Amino acid sequence: MAIYSPFTAANKFGFGIQPGELADIEKDPRGWLIAQLPLANRLPPRFSGMNNAAQLIELADNDYRQRVSFQQDGQLTTEDQLQLRTAQRRATSLQRDQTNQRLAVAIESDTPFTERLVRFWSNHFSVSLANNKPSLLYAGLAYENEAIRANMNGRFEDMLLGVAMHPVMLTYLDNTASFGPNSPAGRQRNRGINENYAREMLELHTLGVDGGYSQDDVIALARMLTGWNVNLPAQNGSRPDPQSPAGSFFYYALLHEPGAQQLLGKTYADTGLQQATSAIRDLARHPSTATFVASKLARHFIADQPPAAAITKLAQVFRDTNGDLPRVHQALVELDDAWDPAMSKLKSAEDFVVSTARALPGIPLSDDVLGILNDTLGSFNQRPFTAPSPAGWPEQAEHWGGPDALMKRVEFINMVAGAVGPDFDAREIVALILPENAALQLAIRRAESKTQALALLLASPQFQWRA
Repeated sequence: MAIYSPFTAANKFGFGIQPGELADIEKDPRGWLIAQLPLANRLPPRFSGMNNAAQLIELADNDYRQRVSFQQDGQLTTEDQLQLRTAQRRATSLQRDQTNQRLAVAIESDTPFTERLVRFWSNHFSVSLANNKPSLLYAGLAYENEAIRANMNGRFEDMLLGVAMHPVMLTYLDNTASFGPNSPAGRQRNRGINENYAREMLELHTLGVDGGYSQDDVIALARMLTGWNVNLPAQNGSRPDPQSPAGSFFYYALLHEPGAQQLLGKTYADTGLQQATSAIRDLARHPSTATFVASKLARHFIADQPPAAAITKLAQVFRDTNGDLPRVHQALVELDDAWDPAMSKLKSAEDFVVSTARALPGIPLSDDVLGILNDTLGSFNQRPFTAPSPAGWPEQAEHWGGPDALMKRVEFINMVAGAVGPDFDAREIVALILPENAALQLAIRRAESKTQALALLLASPQFQWRA
């Protein structure tokens, strides 16, 4: 029978325990986690008032068009140069503000399990804003809130469709450049399909690389997805749909490949937008999707090599509930393997930075402090929305625990301990955030200073690993 440790609840399922939380969690660690699930789609107060993705995409597109226009004109007037600098400052400010607020939400959260789940799914449906696509530069956080967070209390297929119809994902994976070759626009411009999004939807978002699809299935899905686009001005300056908001999802029928398509042995009639919608819903309910998603959840929350039985249980719940996410998330909490202290995960760079800040309450989360923490994530190569590929950030310990990464952790620990070490007594903190460990507690007691004691705490394996 599993032992439901409050430390496991906070450290493995959340972002680390905060001093003062232990008394509430230890009453019912599993119940503490499950009680958070209904709040998973709650928008944190720090995000209220922010522009939506369509507004930010329109703004980014306007700034890009302005830059291109100035470059084509050649010589720039003083006013032109001022406008360019203003746009650049706006881009920098927007990006920094969003990443700062996102980091602060994780540090402050009273529902850390749901914040971890949001990040898990955001990584599953990863986008990168570092690929020089102008309409993506400002909208990473809006995408996460609109496509991921907003669908946390629904079914997997709702989230999958929310992602598939989101302008950020459609732009990131080049569906905006996909033309049905036999569509009116395709014939006029001699353009063809782009397979990127269809391939990643099958390989990374649903079935998995071994999920039983073929290259013909990739092509069929890509054909069905033609026309899924973003309502932005074309070269002539006019939007496809002047009545709908700029930067929003738009189904452009003139780009859609006509005719029925066959995916995984099933024929989908040409019903326009509904053709791909029906196919996506079927992909969400496919048995291979259940297994693939279950394996990723188990790998994130249990261990790099999770027990096969745990994956099987999660996949069964996924199938039995048609991918009901709250019930799948609750099933994860109810797995004994997830509470096994022998099953542990090395913290990613973000986990490490966030859990450090949570362990040291009272540090003001000013823009300067948050900026330093985000710059630290940049040095770890885990700045938000810059994953190296559509596969997102890796899970395995070897990625986060290499020699260079460990050296950077030591540098970060020394920076934190040097800045705030005298303000905190590690002897008091350790018992409030980590399970009892005689060797660690002895080392902290023998430390020559508070600064050294805090450094020993943060560098300890007990703090570095989620267990």
